[in-house]
Amino acid sequence: MKIKLFLFIATLSPSFCNASVSVPFDDFYGVRPATISCVVKASQKQGVPANVLLALSSLERGKNGQFVKNTNGSIDLGHFQINTTNWDKKTGLFAGRLSISHEDVALRGCYNAELAAWLLRQRINEDTGQDYWTRVANYHSKTKQYNDIYKKKLIPLVVQWGKWLQRNRNNELAVTYK
Repeated sequence: MKIKLFLFIATLSPSFCNASVSVPFDDFYGVRPATISCVVKASQKQGVPANVLLALSSLERGKNGQFVKNTNGSIDLGHFQINTTNWDKKTGLFAGRLSISHEDVALRGCYNAELAAWLLRQRINEDTGQDYWTRVANYHSKTKQYNDIYKKKLIPLVVQWGKWLQRNRNNELAVTYK
């Protein structure tokens, strides 16, 4: 069975474009909640530390299929609370490049995790002159006040997840405590 999914070509090349890719159905992209295993897989696919991505999921506290309206009118979607401000208002494209429905982002937990990992990688790689943890916390907000609060909550979770991964994944994953 094949389903039409819009995938990040970025996982294959440095740049990506608008593309609709027909792929064989893969449970990774199924309509189901994200698991630790799929969050780890998403981190590996997007080249971000697994403990950092898992810490983001713990802090965001979203649920599969969740749509949460914010005071600014935007909506947070799914497990990683991916904000609708990531869609271009004029084109309707995610990150201005890819056609992805809000429903798919909310309902497909592992897909949500991969998009979160991609967004995290974008924030980490931004040339802002900021330290690593500020760039990681930019996932949540680039406003200093909110970024600082998020960062203080995030770092202890990063350490906890790093220790958990080292104990339970036999040190097979690289973790970071930058």
